[in-house]
This record gives sequence, structure tokens and C-alpha cells, in this order.
Amino acid sequence: MLNTEQQHEYLTEPDLLNYIFAPLFETQKAALAISGGPDSMALLYLAAEFSAQQEMPIELTVLTVDHGLRAEAAEEAAMVKVQAEKLGLPCYILKPEKFNPTTRIQQSARDVRYGLMQQKMQALGLTQLFTAHHLDDQAETFFMRLARGSGLSGLGAMARRSVGFGLDLVRPFLDLPKADLVAYARAKNIEYVNDPSNNDEKFERVRWRQALQGLQRLGLQRSNVGLSARRLRRADAALNSIAEVAYSERFFIDPFGCVLFDHAMIISEPAEIGIRLLARALDDVGGATPAPELAKVEALYDVLTMGQTHLRGQTLGGCGIRGHGKLVQVFREVGRVDDQVYELAPGDELDWDKRFKIILTSDAPSPVTVRPASDFTRAKFDQLLPDLSFVPMEAVRAAPLVIAGDEIIALGEHVLGPNIDVFRTFGPNALS
Repeated sequence: MLNTEQQHEYLTEPDLLNYIFAPLFETQKAALAISGGPDSMALLYLAAEFSAQQEMPIELTVLTVDHGLRAEAAEEAAMVKVQAEKLGLPCYILKPEKFNPTTRIQQSARDVRYGLMQQKMQALGLTQLFTAHHLDDQAETFFMRLARGSGLSGLGAMARRSVGFGLDLVRPFLDLPKADLVAYARAKNIEYVNDPSNNDEKFERVRWRQALQGLQRLGLQRSNVGLSARRLRRADAALNSIAEVAYSERFFIDPFGCVLFDHAMIISEPAEIGIRLLARALDDVGGATPAPELAKVEALYDVLTMGQTHLRGQTLGGCGIRGHGKLVQVFREVGRVDDQVYELAPGDELDWDKRFKIILTSDAPSPVTVRPASDFTRAKFDQLLPDLSFVPMEAVRAAPLVIAGDEIIALGEHVLGPNIDVFRTFGPNALS
């Protein structure tokens, strides 16, 4: 890859610009996340230079966020706007209505920042966001995750391209050291700011940044950390591909969102694949509940591999896990499902528990209500849907119940009336 000892002039070479900004050839438009620091200002100017070299116009929109955490932030955002407009690019300064975190400040600021940018981009019809994360950021992320005992997915750190916050995130500088970006900004006399929080040791990332300086003196180069992260991502992608095929072919999902699989199958797979399959089932079934930590999934996998097929009382990630003979059932815990009653009008759609999409036609009855089927008994279920005795009632009670007047028109994916569709939004062949 790139020789980090090269001078900054290589950053403007057309071949490099074509490589790092290649995703723009697909969309011809994107947003740039610009904070005002030297690396993000380098992104602003290099992206503008790349755009100017193209025969077809590329629409670039600059987004900068004033979190309101520092008095200087407003001036810094204004500086970004002035620089963007000098380059002929529109710039929007985004501000949260209220933001005053007392803990996890950097994490909270990041979530607010991406949330604001996603909202603005949606309004502008943009989906691709370029950020200025660089090689130094990648090395810091790797060691922060290593310290937490992350698996392959975590140690792969940041990908050059990924999906997050509902956006197509592009990080064109991941192979480039920050020193080169700073040198470029200085050589071009580009105005930029230095955020004092970047040197505040109360933040974990800053402590790792300082530690890496010492490790570099011992021979650990950031470029090699980035190389290892890229190779780990490649291995992670291969294992995910293998697990996805096994999941789609050998896991069954019933109409109420319960995942069933053969106990012998999951323990016959290599441990890494078996753990990924189990994690996928829990993530799917868990719906709106955050995915469980890897260590907890590994502990559950260990229980399964010890031959305990008659599991009772196991819960994880908003799911119940039960062994029944040769089968393992993973179902949504009804107590973790939002028990809100939703009222829908004709033509409405509802994403329910991040597991089901409920769609009413324009001529559907009104009103229609949706809530969990938490009060369903086995007798009531058998009367409504006979011949489904294999379905665990836990899954049924955690499924959406759709009622028009006094009539049940859907339970889970089972549609019992006209003018309505219910689709599962997770697992293979799900509605995307």
C-alpha cells in the first residue's frame, strides 16, 4: 500500500484521487463530514480537487456540526462554511436542540452528530457520507477493541466502506497517516482548528493515541496495524459468508418469529461458525433489544456444546432459548416487547419490534390496532390456527396481533383478513 514516508504531494496525484474517491463515480453526489480539523479540511479540499478533474459534475455538500460543547465551536463551524463556499460547495451547519451529556461524551457526541447528518442528508436526497478517518484513527480503534477482548469483527476496526446510521459511510483516508494530511493542509495554507479534546487524557482514544507513540518507537508501525485490521476484516467477511449460507439453509423461522435449528448441526460446525450462527439467531429474534455481547453468546454456545439439549430458563438478548429433543428454539421474550397499542389508519405501515412490517391497503377498515398477543392461551391459539401445535406459545405471545373492530385480521405473519399484509423483516427471504 502507501509508503507513509512519502511527502504530502502524492495526495493530489490523479490516480490516488481516483482510488480514494472511487465511490463518487457510482453516485455522482455525496456529503462530506467536516469538523474543521486538519484531516477533515484536507478531505474538503481534496474532494473538491477530485470533483474539478471530472468531466461529469459531482455534487458535494458539506455538513458540519456545532455540538455546543465549547464556546469556540460556533466560530469553527462558521469557518468551515466560509471555506466550503470559497470552493463553491454548499455547507450546512447542524446544531442539536439540546445536548449536554455528563458521561460518555465522545460517544454521545458521535451519535448526535451522525443523527443530525442523517436527517439532513435524507432531506437532501443524499445517502453517501465521506468522513476523514485516517490510518492513525484505525490503529487507535484496533487497540481500543483489543483491550476489550473483541473478536474478529471488532478487531477488523473500520472498513473503508460500511453501512451505519442509515448511511453509506465512506472513509477514503484509512490508508493515509494523519501527518501527511496535516502536511498537505499546511502546505496549501488551508485554515483549520485544533480541538483541545484531542489531547484530553480523560478520553480513552487520547490515551491510546499517546500509547501508540511509545509502541511505534518499539517498531510497531501504524501501517502494519492497519494491514492487520484489513486482513482480519477479510477473514471476518469470509466466515460471515459461510455462516450466512448455513443459516439460510439449515435454520427455520416460523410465522411468529421463532428460530428453530438442529442441536447436532450447530455443534458439528467449527466453533467459530457455530457461534456466529447462534449470534445471528439471537440478533434476528431479539428485535428491538440490542444484540448481546460476544462473550455471552460464547457462554451460551458452550452450554449447547456440553450436550444440554433440554434447556430451561435460558435468556439472552431479549430472547428465550429452549431445547426440545433434537431441536433448539429461540423465541422473543414477550416481557421485552413494547406493549404499546398502535392505531393504524388505511394506507399506514408499521415497523413492529424491528421484526415485522404491517401494511394496510388504502381500503382497509378503520381503526386497526396492533399490540403483542401477550394474552393468548394455547386453547385460543389452537382454535384460531389449528395444526400449529409445534409453535411455542412464547413466540406467539411476542408476535404482533392485529385487530379490526372485534375481529383478528393477523397474528404474526398469518393474515386472516383482507386489506392487510404482514412480513417478517429479519432472516433469509425477509422483506427488506
